Amino acid sequence: MNRPQAPDLYAILDAVGMAVIVLEVCDDGIPRYIAMNKRSRQYTKIPEEGWVGKSALEIFGGSTGKRALAIHKSVARSAQKTTYEIDLPAVQGTRHIRTTMTPVFDPAGKLTHLVGCTEDMTSERERDAALELTRIAKEKAEEASKAKERFLANMSHEIRTPMNGILGICELLKETDLNQEQSLFANTIFNSTTALLEIINEVLDFSKLNAEKMSLLHEPFSLRVLVEEIAVLLSAKTAFKGLDFHVNYPDSVSSTFIGDANKVRQILLNLIGNAIKFTEEGHVSVTFSQDHGPLPGPLRIQVSDTGCGIAESKLHTIFSAFEQADGSPKTLSEGTGLGLAISQALVERMGGEISVKSTPGLGSTFSVMLDLEFLPAETDEASPIQRKAEPILLDQSPSGTTAAPAEHPSQALNGIQILVAEDNKTNQLVVEKMLKTSSAKIHFAANGALALEAFQVSEYDLILMDLSMPVMGGLEATRQIRQHEKETGRTRCPIIALTANAQKSDMKACREVGMNGFLSKPFRKHELLACLNNLD
Repeated sequence: MNRPQAPDLYAILDAVGMAVIVLEVCDDGIPRYIAMNKRSRQYTKIPEEGWVGKSALEIFGGSTGKRALAIHKSVARSAQKTTYEIDLPAVQGTRHIRTTMTPVFDPAGKLTHLVGCTEDMTSERERDAALELTRIAKEKAEEASKAKERFLANMSHEIRTPMNGILGICELLKETDLNQEQSLFANTIFNSTTALLEIINEVLDFSKLNAEKMSLLHEPFSLRVLVEEIAVLLSAKTAFKGLDFHVNYPDSVSSTFIGDANKVRQILLNLIGNAIKFTEEGHVSVTFSQDHGPLPGPLRIQVSDTGCGIAESKLHTIFSAFEQADGSPKTLSEGTGLGLAISQALVERMGGEISVKSTPGLGSTFSVMLDLEFLPAETDEASPIQRKAEPILLDQSPSGTTAAPAEHPSQALNGIQILVAEDNKTNQLVVEKMLKTSSAKIHFAANGALALEAFQVSEYDLILMDLSMPVMGGLEATRQIRQHEKETGRTRCPIIALTANAQKSDMKACREVGMNGFLSKPFRKHELLACLNNLD
């Protein structure tokens, strides 16, 4: 079989923008190549000569040739237009080509030729493969993120539950008659546990920030009042170390801003706390300023100290996670090195900037610039920030750093019936002893199912509900209690979550099932009493 002499035809085939092949269906039923344009030969890497009159098997050989010949013969038998794909081995990887084979008939209706138009699908396949790999990688990353979040939530719960027992029992122990040495031991246990809790909270906060799971509130708050609270809180630490503590908040600085008060408080506590920690003599000062043109400019905060300072070689890593300015054993034992990393992440999340200047041996100055919205001075008094009238889920701080108010239980607690759903025996003891002076009647249920059964047959004035319990958890128990109240017409019983599940999602879940309050473990005695008294 010789290639037909039709130069104009083959010139036209070479001018076509896609690969084209022509096969003649011979009397033995085997399609053989009689035409192949230049692009087709480029795809298949076939030499310009030596292929005319050969079948696919003879040209490509092996499994590729067998498959191609089988397809050609199948199209010839069916006499139907067919599209198929084959993979061709190449030096730089397999090429994926798609061919649409069209049968050609003579005037008598006899199949004489097959004409194939071929596209190189390699780029498309690679793109699809890349997209699929990206999708899989994204799914794996999301699964890893969720697994990490579940792990952190579980670890937080598992750690907070025994810590509630340690802190609670230790606090109760301190209320008993102890000699000087016993009192020292009890205080050491209590302070060490409190410090451990702060480290746990820092690690959880840092993990949330890394996972971008931490959201920011956008509501008015009094920065002046917040600073006064922090000054009172930290003045005891500076006084204990014999340091002067100065807070300069001039009248020219706006009082009320719009943002997340808790996150601003966390930034200030981290920066001022660090300054106190690394200063042995001299002073710690906090200065607030604001440029005044036609409108007040960004809020500037400077925290200065006369402490040990930071070496120049450390300045570029001071905001990195788990880094500390001083590498001595003393400072390494005092924290995680996450405080500044968390502060920087929070400041940048608010669209601000944080920087540091320091001279070893003379002290450091940390500067924060926050471009927060503010309320004009005349609206500060006219529009005070009011507590919402509806029941509020109480987000009690478990750190134990705030000064405890007088622990006098409300008279309304005397003689009331309290159902405590708690599976941990130690935490049952803690709650029982903390409420001992209230003369309340305490009843315990070891899981949510037992709490539900007890509620259905008895009257209670208050329920303290753990979330994670065997048989039935606190959320489901609360849901069924609310349903029982609705079906029977009983007055809604106040239910307070008393739980080691301290995530915001847990608070939201508690609110959704109808709980009235939320107190995270480990909690202090005054926090529990304050939570109960707020329900009066």
